[in-house]
Order: sequence, then C-alpha cells, then structure tokens
Amino acid sequence: MKNESVPFIMLAEKSSDAPFYRQIYESVRDAILSGRLTSGTRLPSSRALAAQLGVSRITVVNAFDQLLAEGYLEGRTGAGTFVASEIPDDLLTVNEPEPTGAQTPETRPPPPAISKFAMEIRGERSGTDADWDRVVPFRNGVTAIREFPFDIWEKIAVRVIRQAARRFRGYGVPAGYLPLREAIAAHLSGSRGVRCGADQVIITSGAQQALDLIGRVLLDRGDRVWVEDPCYQEALAVFRLGGAEVTAVPVDVDGFDVGAAESVCADAKLVYVTPSHQYPTGATMSLARRLELLDWARRRGSWIVEDDYNSEFRYTGRPLASLQNLDRHDRVIYVGTFSKTVFPALRLGCLIVPVNLADIFAAAKNLCDTHTALIEQAVLAEFIAEGHFARHLRRMRSLYEMRQAFLVDESGRRLAGMMKISKASSGMHLIGWLRDGLDDRAVALKGREIGLDLTPLSSYSVTKRQPPGLVLGYTGFNEREIAEAVEKLRSVLGSFD
Repeated sequence: MKNESVPFIMLAEKSSDAPFYRQIYESVRDAILSGRLTSGTRLPSSRALAAQLGVSRITVVNAFDQLLAEGYLEGRTGAGTFVASEIPDDLLTVNEPEPTGAQTPETRPPPPAISKFAMEIRGERSGTDADWDRVVPFRNGVTAIREFPFDIWEKIAVRVIRQAARRFRGYGVPAGYLPLREAIAAHLSGSRGVRCGADQVIITSGAQQALDLIGRVLLDRGDRVWVEDPCYQEALAVFRLGGAEVTAVPVDVDGFDVGAAESVCADAKLVYVTPSHQYPTGATMSLARRLELLDWARRRGSWIVEDDYNSEFRYTGRPLASLQNLDRHDRVIYVGTFSKTVFPALRLGCLIVPVNLADIFAAAKNLCDTHTALIEQAVLAEFIAEGHFARHLRRMRSLYEMRQAFLVDESGRRLAGMMKISKASSGMHLIGWLRDGLDDRAVALKGREIGLDLTPLSSYSVTKRQPPGLVLGYTGFNEREIAEAVEKLRSVLGSFD
C-alpha cells in the first residue's frame, strides 16, 4: 500500500455555483473513480489542503466527512486519511458472465412456469410508456388538466408533507385515511344521495382496484355475473379472469333490463351496472328499471355493483340520485373514482359497502397492498374539506358542457353526411355514429396514424354486434384542439368513401 502524500488535484471549476465543500468532494470523488487517485493513496491533511486552495479548514473537513461517510476515504489513527481499499461504486457493478455461444434446443432454458391467470392475461393490453401518456384528441377519460388548480393542490401538499413526520409515523389503516373517508361520505351524501358513514368507505387505488376487491370478496369460481353489453372492458376482464361465468345483457335507452337478463340466464350472484351514465352508450337507467333491479337483488340475495364513474358531470336537469340511495336491503356496492374528477394520475377511488361487509373488504385491501398512499389521501381530504373540490367540479361542469357543445357544432358543420353526433345530458364523451357498413376499427386505426385517439364502439361489445361508431372524449381538449381534431377526422372518414 502507498503511504506517501500526493499533491491535491485542483478544482476543475473554481467559478462553479456549487459550494466549495461540494466542489472539493466532487473533485476527489472523480479522481478516485477515474483511477487518478488509487486505493491506499494518502491525502494531504485538511489544514494543508485548505491553505493550498485558499479556503477555510472547516470547508475541507466537511468535504472529507462526506467522502468518509460514503466510503470513498478511510481514516487511520495517527496516520492520516487514505483512499479506501474498496470503493463503494465497485460493489454496485455486476460482472457480466462470459458469453457461452449460441443456444441450442438442448441448452435453451425452458419457458417460465406461470399460472393459468398469467397465461390468460398475456394478451391483455399493457402498453408502452408512450401509450399510457398519450393524450391526444379524442382520448376518453382525460380531464381538463390545464384547468386544475395545481397552485392550491401544491400548497396543501406542502403543508401535509411538513406535518408528515408527526401525522404519518407508521402504516395507515387498510380502509383508508379517516379524514378522507369522512370527507367522501359527506360529499357523496350531498351530491349523489349516497347513504353511508365513514365506516362504510374503503379507499382504493382507483376504481379498478375496487372492482378487483369486489371480485375477490363476493365471487367464487363458477359464480354467474351479469354485465351490460356493450360494457366497460376492464370490469368484464376482472370478473372473467376471477373465474366467474359472465353473461352479457344488451342495454337499450332505459339501461339494463332485468327481464331480458333473466331470459338469457336464469340467475346471477352479481350484476355490474353503470346506471347513471351507461358506459359507453350514455343511457340512463330509468327509475322503473332501478326498482326492478333492486327487487330482484333482494329476492335472490344477489349483489349489485354500481359503477358511478362520472355522474358528477351532468349538464341538464337535477342530479340523479344513486342506485345505492334507493337500496333498503344492503344489496348495492357503490364504486367511485377521482380519476375523472381530479386528474387520472391520482390513483384514488372508493368503495361504499354495507356495514356488515366493511371489515371483510378492509381485510382484503390489507392483503392486496396494505393501504393506498397516505400523503395523497391526506392532500385530497383537505382539498375536499376546504371546498376546493366542489368549486372545481362546478367549473368543470360548465367548461365540459361548452366543450361538448363545440364538438357537436363543429362535427355538424364539417362531418355532415359522414358522422352523426348529438348532445348528451351528462358524461365526458359522445358517440359519433358512422354509416352502416363502415368498419369502426379500421377508422380508429387510420385516425391513430395522424394523431387521433379514436375508440371504436365495437371494442366494447361482448356478444351483441353494435352499429359502427366512435367513442369521442372531449373534456381534456380546448376548442382549438377540438376544431383541428374534427378536421383530421374529416380527412380520415373521407378516405373511406
């Protein structure tokens, strides 16, 4: 080992904005990693180095302390400071194995052993990073992110984080952060007529986790489930992959029809519906149908899953009460999400369950991921409690109504004879109906080539063939973007004449 002292490497950029101790630290570290200072090399004393560089001794001591703490240097009592014999960065380097030549059928490893569940989801859409972050007209479910009050959200987040050491010292409750559960119960009571207390609220990582928990808690393999046709495909996948026998029930202008369901399949343990704004057709389930469905569930002892995914955005008439509000026999499981009302990146949703199921769902949530991220829960709780959420919803209702009207007007002017589209009383998307015989999947593929995100209505079908149509999201795009998108859609549809 070397014991002699060597001249210190001068700082590369004396004019750097970084503090001097940081410059000294980085210069020594770079010299060690590049091999200019090798293991066992003795460094000058802090006093000598400070004199050489014209800085205070404490500046050098601070730099050396950092290097010692990170393992680049080591001190020897009575001898000085030396470059460490084992550099920490070396411990993070993996030695690549020598190539063994081309694999043959005999030497090729067997395919990975995976479950039946994994085999079934291999074809499911996972997408690339670019696919998930793709926000172009007419992508559905995108909020007006540029209009969200991030300045307020940031102030609340800063306040919550500053208090984190005191408020969040350990793991959270599986059911969710109590102030958020209380805020959700109060909000849904006033806006959707949901009858519940905080003890019935389960906070989930989005509506998709809520549906997954429902499948795990309420269904066994082979149980029968009714779903709407067309249907939200992710819900359909959850029930099918859980082993349920799924029966698709065509919907009409009055929504889900129990009589039609019973004629197709005599009975079911659970039915999944979107009564306030059927996804994707937009139909609203009539009061008569709602009462009939509740009576069926009471008589059969079956469960109703009410997915209330975007009912906050109703533009005409009074808000409709939830299906859960009409339930007097605890047969409805209510699913809500903040992805459509706040912003999609906030993966927060909720379940409202009967009191006698609350502990069971909390236990299932605990096994799934213990609890949803607490910081985000706390920020949302204060955002709601301080009234910002209600104000944001009011602003978005007005904005989305205007954007919907603009899309209808622009389409009427530029797409006459190519596509029919009408105003809807609620929701975040419209359906553009195409002429008979046109393949909506081919249209959607063509649109993607020129920067449009068009979803074919046929992709939501389970068994019933749907008329050709496009699901057009409008809420996340301003008038200029909508106008440009309509013009692009005109060129796409024109290419099929």
